[in-house]
Amino acid sequence: MKIILTILFLLGSAQFIFAQDTAKTSPKQHETIKKADNYTIQRLIIYKNKQILLEKGWNGWMTPALRSNENQSLKEGLDSLAKAIGLTVKIVKLSGVYSYKFKNLPDHKEVSYRTHYTAKYVSGEVIQPKEPGREYKWFDISDVVDKISNEALKKETEQILKYPETLWGGSFLHTFKDGEFESVIMTEDFYPLSDNK
Repeated sequence: MKIILTILFLLGSAQFIFAQDTAKTSPKQHETIKKADNYTIQRLIIYKNKQILLEKGWNGWMTPALRSNENQSLKEGLDSLAKAIGLTVKIVKLSGVYSYKFKNLPDHKEVSYRTHYTAKYVSGEVIQPKEPGREYKWFDISDVVDKISNEALKKETEQILKYPETLWGGSFLHTFKDGEFESVIMTEDFYPLSDNK
């Protein structure tokens, strides 16, 4: 009986010490947790008959995009992007995975990725953004590449439109000076990640 009481006392003491230790918090635990942001972008190339939807923003015309920093799956993200535009789409496939590196940009030291998905329009009407200078517009496929001003995105999209059966990879280096974009070069030429032919 004495041994049982001793064991119970020791267990109780251990639980008390554990509770005290877990109740202690470090100053770091009180800091605001910064939202994770890997700067990976999902792009959606939406086909409607012989047209593709582009979005105009501060950097000119681009394929609609979603920054992958929300707690959602790939499909949820792409569906939410299309829904925000007012469309229902059928995701066809992953068409491109391109890596971006940044030089002289302290807040983007890690590599990030641009994934491009092709989709078919199913239904809906485009909801135009309320922000000044932003809009969505359908363009003929033959005009899409010329409308895109971002050089890396222009090359990426052109490769996908020219060879839609292949999943493409490639890499770009973006150089900045004093926080301003300076240039972009392709550091790895396009290469097939898969070929459905």
